[in-house]
Amino acid sequence: MKMIQQLINFLKVIRWKNILIYSTLQFLLYFVLFEQNFSFTNGWIFLGLSILSLVIFGNIQNNLIDYELDKNKPEFVDYGKTPLLVWTIIFLILGVIFGFTSFYMTFSPTVLYAILSFPLLLSLYNLYLKKLPLVGNLLIGLVTVLAIYIPVAYTKGIHYQIHAFYFLLIMGFLLTTMRELIKDMEDIYYDKAFGYKTLPIISLKTSIAVYSLLIILFFYFLFRFKPDLNGFIFKTLLVTGILFALVSIKLIKEKYYKELTQIIKLMMIIGFLSLVFLSD
Repeated sequence: MKMIQQLINFLKVIRWKNILIYSTLQFLLYFVLFEQNFSFTNGWIFLGLSILSLVIFGNIQNNLIDYELDKNKPEFVDYGKTPLLVWTIIFLILGVIFGFTSFYMTFSPTVLYAILSFPLLLSLYNLYLKKLPLVGNLLIGLVTVLAIYIPVAYTKGIHYQIHAFYFLLIMGFLLTTMRELIKDMEDIYYDKAFGYKTLPIISLKTSIAVYSLLIILFFYFLFRFKPDLNGFIFKTLLVTGILFALVSIKLIKEKYYKELTQIIKLMMIIGFLSLVFLSD
């Protein structure tokens, strides 16, 4: 039972739901949208494992740095600082090994940029930028875009021509930034006690205004990319987007931030599953 509990705690620490969503997205991109064959010789599988390992590295590093802060939260999982440090190092090493294996197969500069940028960006966020207003939120949105785009650039080339795919990237950026902003609202009291200067701490009204702007941008880009989207998926995203906006207003007003982060994650899943229907 103790080993099972440790496994459960470990899965929580690495944020297994986010890892599963990202892995499923890459599976859909590679095997469904691009109709590629599975192979250990083209480097893609190692690039995917590299990014996945580095994302897990960032998640565990975040738990390690925020260990004292998180101890005050009711959902805190006490995995121990030493094991967190060990796993942080292990996944960083795995990410670098997988990344350089992929680079060795193709000598693609895209792979090299990924290997170097992910640990640096995630460490910069965890150590400093997440304490600042909005900057950290935007950075995580950017990292999400890079995590989706880099394997695609590696597989299909830097200038991928399906415009609907770029809508997916924009949607991923907007929804991730929304979720990070809502998480800052949820953690406002804990962050404030540790001297953070996140946007909700500086001005909750401004945070809500920025969140509202991100929703407006979602609809703007949805209509902007309408000619490139399958009719079914456009209508699906339009209806779910309207419902999402209405629910957001209610949940923010009642300060149900945790529930809203789960709904945003559901919107991401709906968007990612739409890959099968991206274009006619």
